[in-house]
Amino acid sequence: MNIKNEFLDNKIKKIDIHQKLKKKLDYFIENHKIPHIIFYGNCGTGKRYILNYFINKIYQNDNDKIKEYVMYVNCAHCKGIRFIRDDIKFFAKRNMQNDNGKIFKSIILFNAEKLTTDAQSALRRCIENFSHNTRFFIVIENINNLLNPILSRFCSIYIPYPIINKTNTNLFKIKEKSEIEINFNKKKELWLKKNLSNKKTFSKLINLVEFIDLIYDKGYNALDILKFIENSNNKNKYKFLLYFDKIRREFRNEKNLMFIYCYLFLMRKNINLENILTM
Repeated sequence: MNIKNEFLDNKIKKIDIHQKLKKKLDYFIENHKIPHIIFYGNCGTGKRYILNYFINKIYQNDNDKIKEYVMYVNCAHCKGIRFIRDDIKFFAKRNMQNDNGKIFKSIILFNAEKLTTDAQSALRRCIENFSHNTRFFIVIENINNLLNPILSRFCSIYIPYPIINKTNTNLFKIKEKSEIEINFNKKKELWLKKNLSNKKTFSKLINLVEFIDLIYDKGYNALDILKFIENSNNKNKYKFLLYFDKIRREFRNEKNLMFIYCYLFLMRKNINLENILTM
């Protein structure tokens, strides 16, 4: 998923920022000594931008490799110990072509401060058990919210505000020459709405599966789909929302939850709604 603020990254990728940090990361890659890394700093400093630069360099801009070997996790949605034990552990245990240690899997954790204490302890054990074939990268604002046993296993890299035109600049406040600020979240919302409204997306189950893979890789999550449903004109939308609120706790896999939301709301209604709405 080369996302993750995909729209913001597309705006700033032409700007020459964080060159010293890039050289440091390049050194890790060139010497085949890539540690577990925590990227931390204030909002708008370019943490995700520098992370995407690093991941692209590691996997040589090969989107197929990135999709196969990189797992992105938003801990704000998946913060329990079961998720660490099940999903992350399963991904880390998967076999891969090691290429003499030059290629490894990467697990990227956003908002890791949202993990419970037990989940952080489980994460530490995963790091210990799978460091031979997996690197863990954490993107966080406040490093002090992580347990010391985790911090001790990472190289911490502080991301300051980039200097643009001799000024420390918050990237979220960058404006176009016309002085109109780009609302990246709105662009993401409109893109999702357009594609969720495309009937071809939901003509076959295989199309839906591929679509869920696509939007997940772009950084969307189940909450984005719920927002689309809430803003829709479907007269039964609140019945769906109540039902989804009831079942969401049973899902530990974000993509499966996204699939169920889309399938029931956008495909099932063409088959038989009554059974779903009365559950």
